[in-house]
Amino acid sequence: MNTVTKSILCDATPSWNGYNYQGKVGLYVCLENILIEARKGVDIPSFVSFLSEHHIEYEWIEDFAIKKNDTYLSLHQVKHKGENDFKDHVEAIATILYRKNAVLPDTDIFKYFTLKSRQKGDAAAVKASIKSELLTHKLIDIQGKLDTNWKVNILSVESHYSSKFDKCFSDFELLVQKAFSSSTTYFHTADNVSPPSDDISNISGIPRHFVVGLTNSKSLSCKGIYLSFDVQNAYELALSDDELNHKLEEQIDELLHLLHAGETFLEADVKLYKTALCALVDQNLVKRHQHIRDKVDKDIPYLSRTKPSIYFSDIVNELKNTIRKMDEAYWNLICRENFETAYREQLEEIYGDVRYSESEDDIELYNQYVERLESVKINVIDFYFPNNCVYFLRQIYPHKVLTYDSHHFYNSISNTDKIKSVFFDFIQEVTKPIEKLILNCHKDAFEFQPSCIDFNISNERRKRLEIDIVKKGLADNSSRQSLIHKNVDFIVVNSTG
Repeated sequence: MNTVTKSILCDATPSWNGYNYQGKVGLYVCLENILIEARKGVDIPSFVSFLSEHHIEYEWIEDFAIKKNDTYLSLHQVKHKGENDFKDHVEAIATILYRKNAVLPDTDIFKYFTLKSRQKGDAAAVKASIKSELLTHKLIDIQGKLDTNWKVNILSVESHYSSKFDKCFSDFELLVQKAFSSSTTYFHTADNVSPPSDDISNISGIPRHFVVGLTNSKSLSCKGIYLSFDVQNAYELALSDDELNHKLEEQIDELLHLLHAGETFLEADVKLYKTALCALVDQNLVKRHQHIRDKVDKDIPYLSRTKPSIYFSDIVNELKNTIRKMDEAYWNLICRENFETAYREQLEEIYGDVRYSESEDDIELYNQYVERLESVKINVIDFYFPNNCVYFLRQIYPHKVLTYDSHHFYNSISNTDKIKSVFFDFIQEVTKPIEKLILNCHKDAFEFQPSCIDFNISNERRKRLEIDIVKKGLADNSSRQSLIHKNVDFIVVNSTG
């Protein structure tokens, strides 16, 4: 009997931060593939064709997938934090095995039917009826796979069900052919995964019937599934955050020298290009959110759907650009890099506070902090990112005045310490859901605008001087275009006392 409930397709982007570990692993895999072709020559027709045919699809069939046109070449599972023993990843590995062995989850079949509930239990009754038809007419075998004779058996199913079954099964077979029959699956982790101490077939949670006859009883490599302890030459499957960033910068540096022959690039240049590539992931995330809100694929059968991709040509075009000119786009990248650094460090710091804690209260508070920060990142900050970072930062630094010294100004509005200690520390304490930058408080009677203004100074004389500087900055900006939202009653600042 089919006990698999997790869908083959899963759009997780609403809760996914486009600049996180998973997004960067995806870029690493893209760049690794691009470099193989680029080393053969960046000006030859085959390189141009390669770039236009290959693309990355995030969070649909897997955490991400590499495709050539409509065919999936490789599927990639990513686990950032967590334990490092093989048994700790059994659930994810089992899901991979079910997919590679063409198990069709009930949840995907149900999506081809209209499940209307006029009263409690209606939907469950319809699902039970669908399951009964599947089993009675032998459309699905005991392992959850399509019966080899389903096209004959379906002829005895009443028309109300048969047309939907036929469409679902046909779409599924095509998906299996494109995505699972010949693709390789890679399991990426931040740390090395320890090999299993026992035969994989004996580990609880692993579907034993799909791991019969392994070449090596403690490896799934003969099934085209690779973890960090397996021998393969395609990718480094265990990369910490620092190692991943370093690897990305190495790849970008090599590609820049291939694309811009004879030019030199500083370390700071490479970091900016990395930020620009991460912006592509964010833009893809924004597009995915828009597709979800607009339900653009609602008329496309579920198992035939795909999601917007990032083409390898988009990545290379970003690296072909010149970003040294200190224009608006340049400063936007600088600000984005600094802000994202602050966001990452904030998450790492609060994780560090509870890393070794055994207190359930501490862990619950940590989870609340992360949820609040990520909620603001998705609901507020991502509205401005990646292209309007400067405008967002000017709103939380409404007292900073743009002068002829642009370098000082843009560095000051993206000061990572202030963003963390003032803005993020405040945000993670706000218990009310935040859907916009301006907060309504006291029964919606007042509007508050969070900021990075900091009066947390013990010396009273210096504190008064800082207050005067902030007042003057707010006044100077109000004479041009105020960065304080209309109807705001109070600016939230950090202060002593």
